[in-house]
Amino acid sequence: DRNPSSVNLLIQFQRSGIWNTEFDITINGKITTQYLASVVADNLPPRPFSVRMVRVTPDSTTDRLQNKTLWSSYTEIIDIRQGYPGTAVAGLLVDAEQFGSQQVTRNYHLRGRIFQVPSNYDPDTRTYTGLWDGAFKPAYTNNPAWCTMDKLTHPRYGLGRRIGGADVDKWALYAIAQYCDQPVPDGFGGTEPRMTLNAYITTQRKAYDVLADFCSVMRCMPVWNGRKMTFIQDRPSDKAWTYTNGNVVGGRFKYSFSA
Repeated sequence: DRNPSSVNLLIQFQRSGIWNTEFDITINGKITTQYLASVVADNLPPRPFSVRMVRVTPDSTTDRLQNKTLWSSYTEIIDIRQGYPGTAVAGLLVDAEQFGSQQVTRNYHLRGRIFQVPSNYDPDTRTYTGLWDGAFKPAYTNNPAWCTMDKLTHPRYGLGRRIGGADVDKWALYAIAQYCDQPVPDGFGGTEPRMTLNAYITTQRKAYDVLADFCSVMRCMPVWNGRKMTFIQDRPSDKAWTYTNGNVVGGRFKYSFSA
């Protein structure tokens, strides 16, 4: 077996041509792998400056004592106040003795972003009260219609720098959103919303491709009608007009199509 040993090191900075010892480090014990010791130096001399490590303990002269030392690296630390706008940041401090050699696993239940939803909309019950005056309020929702509205109008990750809220047909999205929120059987004796959107956008893609993916969730197509972006959804609706033979010249229908 190997006996414990100790090594004494000095960290010195040169100030006004004189080497000054600012850290006196003593490492005690025994280990079978490399041991790393670190120091953080504040109040540094004006740049450029010189720094060195001095070993006080004599070098080992036998293979029974392995206590070599070396300067591994140095890193410049810039203390600034970090900000993460528009980002959810989580930090966790744990005691390594509680987990041993196991890696700590973290799981989070995320609800996602808070969007602009109609002022008469209750996202918890998915109900719309009265008539909508066109105003919005911030709330969490996974209704694909309002997720699409956010992607079209948000200036940071959407198309908000190219189009505004007036360029999106919010009334068409309002009708689509109501259809998406209708409860349908979930197959287990309960109900669930007809359509929801829970997704992560982790890579940069073409805006139209993202818009098409969002619209596919609610069975609709984005259409630019010359004035604004509107949407046509495949859903049951009242008939607009009944066509009969009386509406056809000559009273006979004529079909033409390509195979």
